[in-house]
Amino acid sequence: MPKPRSIMHENVRYRADTHIMIHSNTQTDNYAPHWHTPIELLMPTENHYTAYIANKTYVIQPYEILLIAPNIIHRLEAPSSGHRYFIQADLTILKDIFGISQILSFVGPATQFTPTNSPNIYMQLKRLYLEICSDFFQKIPPGGAGNFAADTLNNLLEPVAYAKLMTMLALIGRNYIESKTVHVASPGRRQDYINKFMHVCDYIDEHCTEDLTLEEVAERTGFSKFHFARLFKEFMNVSFYKYVSLKRIETAEDMLRNPNVTVTEIAMASGFANSSSFIRMFKQINGCTPSEFRKMHDTTLELPPEAVPIQT
Repeated sequence: MPKPRSIMHENVRYRADTHIMIHSNTQTDNYAPHWHTPIELLMPTENHYTAYIANKTYVIQPYEILLIAPNIIHRLEAPSSGHRYFIQADLTILKDIFGISQILSFVGPATQFTPTNSPNIYMQLKRLYLEICSDFFQKIPPGGAGNFAADTLNNLLEPVAYAKLMTMLALIGRNYIESKTVHVASPGRRQDYINKFMHVCDYIDEHCTEDLTLEEVAERTGFSKFHFARLFKEFMNVSFYKYVSLKRIETAEDMLRNPNVTVTEIAMASGFANSSSFIRMFKQINGCTPSEFRKMHDTTLELPPEAVPIQT
């Protein structure tokens, strides 16, 4: 992990009056370790592209998709030539939609989607991704929209883009759930398991700053604590207590953007027993201390939105 001072906060320049930005990029320069609050979906269309995230290397081939969760430190390496798209979208405006938080937990810091590892959804994800990019770069000129005002149709680009992005996330979430629950329940009970764990995760998200116990949450599902603990880890890829800690750290990250609140106050407000356990868990998850995370806002990075033709 690079030294904290080399990590930059990317200041995403959303399109005017929207919460989304799409970069059409041919740069050969690499991007130093950085992070940003929007979700990011990266797709090369010419040549490969490489991302380094949480000690893992992702080599993304043309038309494969890499999803990077919000607030994840990552480094990008470009080949000597090529083209790729970056979709960056603010998901905080969707935080109250049931399932969004759980889907982001499923994908972890990053997930790569290829024809090989995601055969059931890859073609749909690719089509939706390219449609979002095409819509974004092909604005309707004044007078070219028939009986509708061009400005009105252009103003619909954001809701259309978010609708397609939500469809992509739903496909990803459903594919993940189906791949997991087939191992923990018979087909007849699969939906019951899905509903229970989705609502459990939603409950944890809402109450993560409280003193949650495995026994208390297991009781809400009707499982014994041992059965619940095993199923939860298989379903979410992390233990119950690690999931609670992840959600507490997400809460703390939002509070750290307020310079008037101390680290100790944030530790207590986000559900940790003391500042020491908070700092230890924060560094384990983010690779830096809360104070270092706060300082990252002092240095910003901006990606230039180049305009090049859509390639399909």
